[in-house]
Amino acid sequence: MIKMKKILLILLLGMFLISSISAIDDQGTGTQGQNFTLVQTCDDATYITLSTLQFPNRSVLSINTNMTSIGGGAFQFNFTNIVLGRHDVTGISDGCTKTFATFFEVTPTGSIIEKPEASFYFIIVFSVLLLFALFLTIGIVTPFGNKKEETREGTAITGISLKKYLKVISLWIAYGFFLWFIVIISGIANNYIFFEGLRGMIFSLSLYLNTLGYGVNIFVVFLLLWMTWKDIVLNKKIINQGKVLLSELSR
Repeated sequence: MIKMKKILLILLLGMFLISSISAIDDQGTGTQGQNFTLVQTCDDATYITLSTLQFPNRSVLSINTNMTSIGGGAFQFNFTNIVLGRHDVTGISDGCTKTFATFFEVTPTGSIIEKPEASFYFIIVFSVLLLFALFLTIGIVTPFGNKKEETREGTAITGISLKKYLKVISLWIAYGFFLWFIVIISGIANNYIFFEGLRGMIFSLSLYLNTLGYGVNIFVVFLLLWMTWKDIVLNKKIINQGKVLLSELSR
C-alpha cells in the first residue's frame, strides 16, 4: 500500500513538472555565417528571458538576457555566435508555461535534407554509379588489339578491330561518370555535412580529379587520333600484303 502511494506521488509530481514546462519547440533552420532570430509568442507575458544556450558540442552558455518585445505577444532575440549543428535554448517568462525549451539547427545552406530530396539524391547517385560500373566493365573486358592469326612466319595481323576504340571510349566515359559522382557527393557534402574536415577533404578530392580530368581528356583525344592514324597505315599494308607480321611492326 505504501509502495502504491509512492508511485502515485511520483506520477502526480511528474504531471506537475510536465504542466509547468512546455514541449520542446522547433524554431527551424539557420544558415552558417548568418545571424539567427529566435521568436517566442506568449500573449500574457510581460517579459521572456533566455536562460541558457547549448551548442552542438554540448557546451552550455548562460545568457540570462531578456528577449525584445515586437508586439502582439511576440518576443525575439538575435543570436550571432552560432555554429553548425543543433542549438538548444531554455528560458522563463511571467506568462504562458513559465518555462520553455526550444531548439534550432544551423546548416551550410539553411536547409535540412528531407526524405523526398534524400530519395532523389540516392536515385541520382545510384544511377551514376551503375553507369560508371557498366562502362568500366565494358572497358575492362573488351580486348585491345587487332585481328591476329598464327602463321609459319609468326603471329600476323589480318584485320583492323574497332573493339579497341570501344575499350578506350568506354573507359573514358566511365571516368566521366566517376567525376560526376564525385561532384554530386561534393555538392551534398558542402550543403549538408556538418563535419568541416570531411567536407574539405571531399571538396579537395573533387577539385583534384576535375583538374586531372582536363589532362585525361587531352590524352584520350590524342590517343584516339594516334590509334586512328596507325590503323590507317596498317590497313593499307594489310590490303597490299593480305597480312602484316608483328615482327615487321617492331622493326
